[in-house]
Amino acid sequence: MLDRILNWRFWPLFFKELNELRRNRRLVAMMLVPPTLNLVLLGFAMNPEVTDLRLGIVDESRTAESREVISAFTESKSFVAAGHYASVAELSRALSGGELEAGIVVPSDFATKRTRGEVAEVQFLVDSVNSNTGGIAGGYLWRGACLIARTVALHTRGLGG
Repeated sequence: MLDRILNWRFWPLFFKELNELRRNRRLVAMMLVPPTLNLVLLGFAMNPEVTDLRLGIVDESRTAESREVISAFTESKSFVAAGHYASVAELSRALSGGELEAGIVVPSDFATKRTRGEVAEVQFLVDSVNSNTGGIAGGYLWRGACLIARTVALHTRGLGG
């Protein structure tokens, strides 16, 4: 029963609309141009790759090992060293003031712990006022930390170059 009703009502309406589209070229343009522009513009606006995030640095260790960790982040396209700070409080103020998107704190005992083979901690701070950028920055920091940890493990075992 439903098939007969759809066939009886659908096809005349379909052909009527098709004739309307053939007669009115502006209607075709209005149906195609706005959605196409929307897809193209939003495709560029919704780019998930974030580059040149301003990174604040507190290096309390001031050793070759700490500079190696810091350079692993600043040499990527993701982060740009925006400044070195004397304390975590200064770094926190800069993050809160919107001057930075992320910060890295290398403690004074970093090189000593790394030499002993102990867990050498590094603190990452992320400004998540813009939650999307903050989440992506946190992911970049995590990925960088994992790469550094793997490199250190390879060097410790004598497998790295």
